[in-house]
Order: sequence, then C-alpha cells, then structure tokens
Amino acid sequence: MILFILRYFRGYLDVMLSGVYSEKVLNSISINKISVWHLRYKGGNIQLRMFAGDYKNLRAIRRDTGVKIKIISKHGFPFFIRKYRHRSGFLVGAVIFFALLKFLSTFIWIINVEGNKAVKTSDIMNTLNSIGISENMKISDISPKEQAQSLLMKRDDLAWASLNIEGCVLSVNVSEIKNKPDKDAGEPTNLVATADGIIKKIDAVSGDVRVKVGDNVHKGDVLVSGIIESMTSTAFVESNATVIAQVEKSYTKKETFLQSFKVKTGKKSSRLALEILGVKIPFYIAKKESGAFLSYNAQRAVLFGKRIPVNIYTQKLSYYKENEIGFSEDDLKNSLSEKLKSFLKNEKIEGYIPIGTEYYTDLKGVTISHRYLCDENIVKETKILLGQ
Repeated sequence: MILFILRYFRGYLDVMLSGVYSEKVLNSISINKISVWHLRYKGGNIQLRMFAGDYKNLRAIRRDTGVKIKIISKHGFPFFIRKYRHRSGFLVGAVIFFALLKFLSTFIWIINVEGNKAVKTSDIMNTLNSIGISENMKISDISPKEQAQSLLMKRDDLAWASLNIEGCVLSVNVSEIKNKPDKDAGEPTNLVATADGIIKKIDAVSGDVRVKVGDNVHKGDVLVSGIIESMTSTAFVESNATVIAQVEKSYTKKETFLQSFKVKTGKKSSRLALEILGVKIPFYIAKKESGAFLSYNAQRAVLFGKRIPVNIYTQKLSYYKENEIGFSEDDLKNSLSEKLKSFLKNEKIEGYIPIGTEYYTDLKGVTISHRYLCDENIVKETKILLGQ
C-alpha cells in the first residue's frame, strides 16, 4: 500500500518497447539502476512500468539500438494536477480537502474495546470517559501507559489493560479478573429480620441460629448471631443463612373519576442535527414543543466504508392531544380489580394466601387495598462493631 502511494505521487508511465534489441535495453536498464516493474511480453513486444522522471534516461539508453519506445498511458498525481492546472477552484478545494484530512487525522475517531466477555463494553467506555478518554479527542492528549493504569485503578474487575493507537483508532485491550470474591471473608455479622412474620424454614451455613421454625419474630430481631460463645472462649464469624418467614403484605392503588388520556393526532415531524468533533450543529430552529412524543436516533456517519467522527442525530416528533374521560365508581373498581390480578400474576408470589380486599371511595376516586400472606427471605446482614 505504501509503495503504491509513493508511485502514485511520483507519477509513472506504462511503456512499450518494440524492436529486435529490446532485451539489450532491459540489460542497460538494470545496469543503470532504473526502477521498472510490471514487466511482461505482449504481442512480441515488451511492456513495463517506470517512474515518469526516469523516462529521459530510457530514451538515452535505447538511442543506438533502434528500439522504439511508446508511452501507452500515464498515471499518478503529477498528471492529475496537470490536467486540472487551469481550474484554480478545484486546486484550492483539493488543498483544503487534504488540509482538513490532515487536521482530522490528529483526532481519535473510533474506540474499540477487545478482550472483555463478562464486563460490558459500555461500562468500560464510561470508565474511559471518566479518565478523560473519548472519541473526538486529540491523539496528543492520550498517554497510553498512564491512562491504562488509571483504567485498572478505576475498575476492580479488570486484571490487565493496554491502550494502542493505530492511525485514528484507539484499541483498548483488556483481561478480566476471574472468580473475583464478592466481599472480604471473615467479617463478623448478624442477620436480623426485615419484617414481622412466622418462621417457616431455616437454612444456616454459619453463625448461631437464635430462632426456630414456628417462632413469631418482629422486624429488627436477631435471627442468626455472628457471636458464638462456648465455656472457654468467644468466636466472631460472618453469619450466612436463609430464613424464610410468612409475612403480611398489601397492594394499594388509586384511580380517579376524571382521567386524562393522550391521543395521537397523526401529525409527525422530524429534525436533523450533526455532531462533529463534539460540536453539535442543529439544522432546525430550536423551540419548545408541547403536546408531542419525542424519539431520538443517533447514527455514526460512514465514509468509504469507514466510520468518521460525525454523529447524525434524528429527532422524531409525534403530536397528540389530551382528552379527559369520566368514569363511574363501578368502572374504577373493575379496572382496579384487573390491575390487582395482573400484579399477582406478574409478581409470582411464593406461598400466596389472600386475607382480604377492600375498596375506599372519596370525592376524587376509588382506592383498592389488598392484604395477603407470602413466603419471603427476611434476613438482613448487619456488622458487629467490635470494641464498642
């Protein structure tokens, strides 16, 4: 690729040699160290490619051989410029284009995160933003070694990280920590009740169980103690247990007689904005919109199959109007009853036993109150403060 670019900017020719002594010309080309490539025989003639600047030397070499030289085609930037040399606007535009391309090449266009499986890419990107790394930033502002260390210090789920800059692409390579413990082991704790209830099941791993199946407990009672006392000593442990209790809960919801509903009018509109190097350029006059649902779509612009640092934002508006509808007491009771059924179905409550359902009506609407029993793990871990 680099060789092609070099040849393109120097300019090169497709040349045909014809005559009896064409091979002698090739020997002279080799002796004089003239660069040629794409050499082949075609129709009894020799075809080759060479730099435009070496063409005069070729003519001098074949002078006494009787070999004919014919330029088949010309390629490269010098010939391209010569073709448009009288079009100053084009040349100015080309200069501006290459200057802009050079300017854009000093920024990071794309950040790729590689090596992560359990850790989400979006989480790593958020951490990178917190340490000052983001798309559209200057390449000169990045310190790969230092900021790789900062990334590791910010995240305790990564074991290794490296930042590599390739052109306008920043590659973030990471390795995750496996089998990371959730918390420090051995910290002495009690397990206390989070609600009033009747104990139905106890599954203890460590700690001194202070209750038994069938006991009535109240919120805040110690269920499993992290202090284990014997005749000769006292030990402090981290309590670990599951205590299932039957607890009472309630579902309450209210609906009003007069309710407002949004109805779509069918009217729609859209707005467009571009974000270039962190600067957002709206193609609309900003004004406060009322009575409209908003939805956004962000898309990265692509040029010649490559993403460039330009985000295209599309804002879509769907307009609506508000209608007020009045309901009777029976309507609200039926609606609340259906919502209660939906709640019980979606929650999948363990050990569900209904106690009773009541409706309360006031000037504004109707309230439903449903009381029920269910099975729930009621343990809550609390630290044991030693030395106090």
